[in-house]
Amino acid sequence: MKHIQICILLLSGFLFTNISVANDQIRQTIENWSSGYPAVALNETVLNKDIINSFYINRQFEFAWFTANTLSAQGRVLVSSIAGITKEGLLPLDYHSAKIQTLLNTDAPTQDVAAFDILLSDAFLSLASHLQAGKVDPLALISTEWEANRRHSNLPALLQRVADSGDVATALDSLRPKQSRYYRLKIALAKVSALSNLAWQRPLAEAPVLKPNTSDNRIPAITERLKVWGDLHSGPGLESDGPADDESPLMYTPALAEAVKVFQRRHGLEADGIIGRETIKAINISPEERAKQIIVNMERWRWLAADLGDKHLLVNIAAFELKIIDNNETVFVKPVVVGRNYRKTPVFSNKIRYLVLNPTWTVPYKLAVQDKLPDIQKDPGYLNRLGIRVFRGDSAVAIDPYTIHWNEITTRNFPFRLVQGPGPQNALGQVKFMFPNPHDVYLHDTPSRELFKKAERAFSSGCIRVSDPLELAEFLLRDQGWDKERIAASIAKGVTETVSLKTPLPIHIEYWTAWVDRQGVLNFRNDIYERDQPLWQALNKPLIRIEH
Repeated sequence: MKHIQICILLLSGFLFTNISVANDQIRQTIENWSSGYPAVALNETVLNKDIINSFYINRQFEFAWFTANTLSAQGRVLVSSIAGITKEGLLPLDYHSAKIQTLLNTDAPTQDVAAFDILLSDAFLSLASHLQAGKVDPLALISTEWEANRRHSNLPALLQRVADSGDVATALDSLRPKQSRYYRLKIALAKVSALSNLAWQRPLAEAPVLKPNTSDNRIPAITERLKVWGDLHSGPGLESDGPADDESPLMYTPALAEAVKVFQRRHGLEADGIIGRETIKAINISPEERAKQIIVNMERWRWLAADLGDKHLLVNIAAFELKIIDNNETVFVKPVVVGRNYRKTPVFSNKIRYLVLNPTWTVPYKLAVQDKLPDIQKDPGYLNRLGIRVFRGDSAVAIDPYTIHWNEITTRNFPFRLVQGPGPQNALGQVKFMFPNPHDVYLHDTPSRELFKKAERAFSSGCIRVSDPLELAEFLLRDQGWDKERIAASIAKGVTETVSLKTPLPIHIEYWTAWVDRQGVLNFRNDIYERDQPLWQALNKPLIRIEH
């Protein structure tokens, strides 16, 4: 008995000594950083030095993830979470995964265990930050064209709570976007990533155009790819196992044409069953590339506010589409026209506060000098034909355009304000929807209806044109005593009228090139503003530097 007591005392002393040494190692590391030495642990950059300093000082340099030099249960959960973070479209290497794996596979000395604990704390903070607000700062990547509402919480307090309670999984899960649209993308990423190992044949030639009941040697490859994506499947009239006995495998059958239409709809193409250049381009994109596209769009969801509003209006620039969402149900959908590539519609959130019936249009200065001035110089009568009046500065007195020496006016000395009155030629049409913002962007009607027939609709100067604006106006005002007849009667007067919304409606103008709809259909759109590749590169830029 006495012998056992002595062993316990010796073992306790050994453990206490080891723990004391480990605590001293953490303390010494923190003090080294405070003295100006690089924030490094086991040759890896520590990204959250200031938070980690305070964290360990407040806990008197005790381990957070180890118990007596053994990785704790919460430490194992964190390591597992890091290994599985690819499911969220993030890189394990950003969270010290390589070093962690090396340490797990070796019998690390005490000083390495102390550094290991620091690395795990740093990994948790980075992981929490990225799940909550994204790895990439959109303002640094895209500048003023993207206003993010990134979610932020008290990460130091969260780290402390996790260290105390040990519930790592719950803490990390609480930081992910809660919108079902994010989770549907996450599921899609897993499925598409599983397809990435498939051998994707060389790109198919984009010409000639293929129409049903014609023969072409690209048909077998097209058939196979549509099977992979699930657009072509067995069923009535869609025998995917192969052509009928009397049909050539090179024949573009009506059954295959129906599958092509499904594919075209998923990609925002004209669903006519004709395989032209744009359809072939989409068919040529491999699952590996589509997985990347899903990942960049998951990152964009992390840039959004946690609460979009139970009822909100959503514009997806890349889809040329406007939706109203009410308690997770889509209750209103309309096509829109968005900004050209060189006059991009910005991404931001706001609230629609009022409508203007029979609006006037003050031509933005940039449009006035770049677009209108050359036409005016050719023919000042251009202004009268469009009902545009000319004012000098803030003056309320209109100037006769024929009294102005337009050929002496340049983009550098343009002193005028151009205002188009209400009427059938007004560029804003019969109604505009206002959510005052520094971008001077709003929703509006347009007299140019033919553009809504096109599949890709990036033709505006930044504002968003709505295909059925009076229907949207009726929808927004229906609880305020405004019906279709009252709106039409007000417009018929030809007088500008402002109607405020009693309850401003949140509006989110976003840019998504991949999403999964409520029916589970995976959709892709062209990256019209060429934003996917820069974001993909930023997501794959390593955060952790290896110090030598």
